[in-house]
Amino acid sequence: MNQTKIYDIAGAAGVSLATVSRVLNHPEKVKESTRNKVLKIIKEKGYKPNANARGLASRRSTTVAIVIPKISRASVAEMIQGIDDSAKKYGYTLRLFIAESKMDQDFWGEVIASSVDGILLMNDEVTKEMIMNLKNTPVPVIFVNQLSPSDEFGSVGLDYEECAYQTTKTMIEKGNKDILFISTEHKYTVNDMKEEGYKKAMKEANLPVNIFQTTGEININEKDFDEILDKKAPEVALVVRDSIAISFMNVAIKRGYKVPEQLQVIGFQNTKYAVLSNPKLTCVDTPVYEIGAKAMAYLTDLMTGKTTDRKYPNILIDYRIVWRDSTK
Repeated sequence: MNQTKIYDIAGAAGVSLATVSRVLNHPEKVKESTRNKVLKIIKEKGYKPNANARGLASRRSTTVAIVIPKISRASVAEMIQGIDDSAKKYGYTLRLFIAESKMDQDFWGEVIASSVDGILLMNDEVTKEMIMNLKNTPVPVIFVNQLSPSDEFGSVGLDYEECAYQTTKTMIEKGNKDILFISTEHKYTVNDMKEEGYKKAMKEANLPVNIFQTTGEININEKDFDEILDKKAPEVALVVRDSIAISFMNVAIKRGYKVPEQLQVIGFQNTKYAVLSNPKLTCVDTPVYEIGAKAMAYLTDLMTGKTTDRKYPNILIDYRIVWRDSTK
């Protein structure tokens, strides 16, 4: 099995991953001396590019990469459906890349070598290493359901800080003072934004900030939630993920708390689980299907040259609170 990777070729030739990709797919765009140098190293090392990358020197692949850390969440599946419906309209096919561990140089090398026309990045965690790898990517990149940390990349998502702020402020205006914010131990950029919005609203009202971080694993969550409820249930729990919100609500109900009379719970996604819970869960609605569809449309504009600006704006999607039975 050939073990040589695209980044091995780039390192040996002293060029970027983007240059190697151009040699494979658009050789006419690479200076002859550089092109010959890269091709010589490819031959010496016996590098075999991805089948989709071969023979694409003079045409677009009409393929888009969707890059995600995992596919188990309900919100991810619905977002991909929005992307797929939009992609069909524009005549693109999709390739799914799942990063089992971290999105390192090896991973991005494989994405680039697949000869896609653009990348839709669905990832909650943005690192400096990832940004450096993305800057070496020769095709447009759009962050999906995540605001881009740089105007070098576009994005489609919610202003999570603002909607967490407004949701917390609304609950304060309803007379609640003891509001708990439940997040995850793992640091996700969107959850950090939600946390900042919550803290801003609580501090403005001179109310104590109360943040609890859990793993997201149900069996561990329940023990954590028992510890919270051993002390006292808050008036309101604002939770970053629907599944965690429902888990917290179930533990409270099992312990005898009445929802929403004694405890109100608000989720932050509005997935299908929100209407299957009992009582039905109040949520900040994240329109993931719309986000996916608009992200694909945005990427298409970049791939086809309709958008030629060098600085790419964040496209913000409107949100709303869907009031259900878990709040008064």
